[in-house]
Amino acid sequence: MDKGHKSTMKSISKLITQSSHNFFSSFLEDRDSKDKKNHSKEREELLKELQLAAAQKALVVLQLKGSSPNQKFETVSGWIVSKNIVDAIMLRTQNDSQQIKMIPVKQIKKMSMLSIADKRHIK
Repeated sequence: MDKGHKSTMKSISKLITQSSHNFFSSFLEDRDSKDKKNHSKEREELLKELQLAAAQKALVVLQLKGSSPNQKFETVSGWIVSKNIVDAIMLRTQNDSQQIKMIPVKQIKKMSMLSIADKRHIK
């Protein structure tokens, strides 16, 4: 084979390799960005529900992520004390009205609430 043919084959193989690499990396990046968008949307919805529960002074039941690998989840119930919710909520527990528990929002898996008007919301 002559040099022209070898250099053409090298440049074609290089082009194919780069394009497949670019395609694969863009596929992974696009998927990650969609996951991040979904996660932030879910978080915004949860914050709105927590704000609503605080405003209505509703009884909330929270399913929290487990603190250890052996524990899958933890359930707590009570009333939200804080009005402005950003990263954490303060919950006055149902079992002991003198106890206040601070719970990070990122630890909440599910939330359900029972308002005074008896409208049940499960998120």
